[in-house]
Amino acid sequence: MAVSLNPYISTFDEGFDAEKSSQYRMAIQFALGGLSFALFDTTTHRVIGLECYQTDDADSLETFQLLERALDAKKLNHSDFHSVLCIFDNRLNTLVPSELFDEAIMSNYLDFTSQIPENHTICADHLKSVSCHNVFAQHRTLKNKFLEKWSNAETIHSSTVFIEGAMQTDTQGVFVNVRNRDFDMLIKKEGNLLFYNNFKFHTKEDFAYFLLFAMEQNHVSGLEVPVTFSGLILPASDIMELCGRYVEDIRLVEETPDKMLDGVPFQYYYIHYQALR
Repeated sequence: MAVSLNPYISTFDEGFDAEKSSQYRMAIQFALGGLSFALFDTTTHRVIGLECYQTDDADSLETFQLLERALDAKKLNHSDFHSVLCIFDNRLNTLVPSELFDEAIMSNYLDFTSQIPENHTICADHLKSVSCHNVFAQHRTLKNKFLEKWSNAETIHSSTVFIEGAMQTDTQGVFVNVRNRDFDMLIKKEGNLLFYNNFKFHTKEDFAYFLLFAMEQNHVSGLEVPVTFSGLILPASDIMELCGRYVEDIRLVEETPDKMLDGVPFQYYYIHYQALR
């Protein structure tokens, strides 16, 4: 079965009202293995809804149809929103310093790192906090579907949200955003972006190796700087237990109690929250 018709997370604040959709910002994330959407109330400045589904192919039109059915169940499929943001969460991206960026040759940057599938188009996000452009590929037909449905929709890459969120905090050190089988990692030192990359892993040992190797190569010690985790991770996980043997200060992203959804760990929807706030 390509998609699951039942969400593995579905939680909505008691204040949620489909009739008030015009005051809601919506972020929809298409990730490897998952589709999710979150709603942010612009009047209360709270995330008031989150729903997550498991999928085999996040870029398929079948997944877009699943999204429409999910919104229809909440009487939101034909609603007008304050804004709609589509987050493409794939490994088809690379950072280019702004002084070297040329929009006319965007596809060339990705040719060095990725094989771009057919029916994908190349886009770029400007990262203001680090003077870079994040060049990425997004599914052309999926993007067009979004624009047909919501003419004011915008697109962004998940790593843009992750990097900007980390750079805007006062915390220094290492930041990690975990998915099912890969993770983004960045190192921030003295307010500057020192390192960013994405790693694919199969075991907890893979994960720890890539994390610690990247730290060592960038002369960052686990005895001196914290490692902050977000994404699909729990404090009791094997990954955090193993990494904690080598990192003195290992933590989850700082929770914001007044913004939290009942029953869902904040780190699970951290990217949604950062994109919508």
